[in-house]
This record gives sequence, C-alpha cells and structure tokens, in this order.
Amino acid sequence: MNTTTGHWEGGEFVTCGAGGYEIRLRYEIFDPCGFRSGQLKEIAWAFEVSDILEDGIISAKEVRRALARLGEDPSDKEFLKVMNIVDPNAHGTVDFQKFVKLMSHFDRSMLTENELINAFKIFDKDQSGSIDAIEMQDLMNKLGFKVSPLEAHELICEADDDQSGEVTYSEFVTKILENQ
Repeated sequence: MNTTTGHWEGGEFVTCGAGGYEIRLRYEIFDPCGFRSGQLKEIAWAFEVSDILEDGIISAKEVRRALARLGEDPSDKEFLKVMNIVDPNAHGTVDFQKFVKLMSHFDRSMLTENELINAFKIFDKDQSGSIDAIEMQDLMNKLGFKVSPLEAHELICEADDDQSGEVTYSEFVTKILENQ
C-alpha cells in the first residue's frame, strides 16, 4: 500500500510533488491499489476538478466526467458494474478513496518495454545506447521547442544519475516510470 507523506494544515492535506513543489488537497492520498505517483496525481487532479461543490464527494455523473478527463470511456454496462463495486448501497456518489478504488478497475495503460525501447531509439540518433545534449536539443527543436544547448544539457542532467553527461537506456526507463 502506498501512502503519501504529508500533514494536515488548515483543512488541507499538504504533501510534496515529484519536483519538490507543494501540493494541497482536501483529502489524504492513500493508495491500496498500487498506482504510481504520477497516476495518483492524475487521479487526484481529475477528482478535484470534478468536485464542483468542493465537499470531497462526486456524483456518478461527475465520476463519468472525471473518467473522461483521464481518457477512460467505459460502456454503460461497465460503468454500472464498477459503480456497484465501489458504491454497493447505490448512493450515487463516491469520495476520493472510492474513486481511487474505482480507477483500479480500468486499464491505466502502462508503457510497455517495447514502447520504451522504440522511444529511446528515436532519441538516440547515433545509436550509441545513450542520449546526449546535442541529440536532446535536436529532438526538442524538431518538436517545436526552442531549446538552447545549456537547456538541453540541463534536461540531460535531470535524468543522468551517474553524471556521465548522457542518459542511458536504464536511466531513461527509470525516469519515465517515475513520472508515469
């Protein structure tokens, strides 16, 4: 079970995000379903945006909207089945913890190893087995982001655990999975 460390302050649960920035939620993140940190953040965001009354509870209609925000589009039959699991007394509402449980019933498509290998090969133009700042700058510029050599170097340093100046496949996978 994953539980995010933090504390309650002024009616909000205060914790830190992956980048060290502060996150304030009206509910504590407690995950018995094994979601990755990035997935929990997406789930929390979708719930919070859907919680129009800001009371920590969303209706079945709002659950549908939250699912859509997360890229899920279950059939009516599948939606009813999952709602019956998390809301067996048919109140028609779920709190955040029930929403997390509900999300565990959907395939939150994880990147496969083959997809990661293919993505890495796209970055690794010279097929050296690692990505350097020049390859990063070229890629970012092709994607429409004007990145200076210094900015490309900073991007590489962020994922470069062994400080070699390049990102290996292993470092690449670790960074992607941390943020998934």
